Amino acid sequence: MSGRNTFPRAVRLTRKSEYAHVFEDGQKVVGRAFICYLAWRDDRGSRLGIAVSRKVGGAVVRNGIKRRIREFFRTQRHRFVSDVDLVVVARAESAGLSCRESAEALERLLRRGGVLND
Repeated sequence: MSGRNTFPRAVRLTRKSEYAHVFEDGQKVVGRAFICYLAWRDDRGSRLGIAVSRKVGGAVVRNGIKRRIREFFRTQRHRFVSDVDLVVVARAESAGLSCRESAEALERLLRRGGVLND
């Protein structure tokens, strides 16, 4: 699949040190279903990291949550006003959300964090 809505390795946080940088130096935006950590980058593109604890649910539930977060990022990153490293931490509340509700919750958090404008 080609185009701007792909999710290649280059737009993912893959190393523990990258996650640690975002957690330590980033801005924290808290919601009921998700917590977003934002660390600004200089014209190097936005990247996504996801953390879902076993406290949220079993493997099927956790994988569904991660899939919804990735889909939101993949389809909405062109709307980001600046480049950012983003780590989304799912809370137990996220297990009961539909795809649309998850997207709305993430959009609210990113607007509050100054990543999305509209």
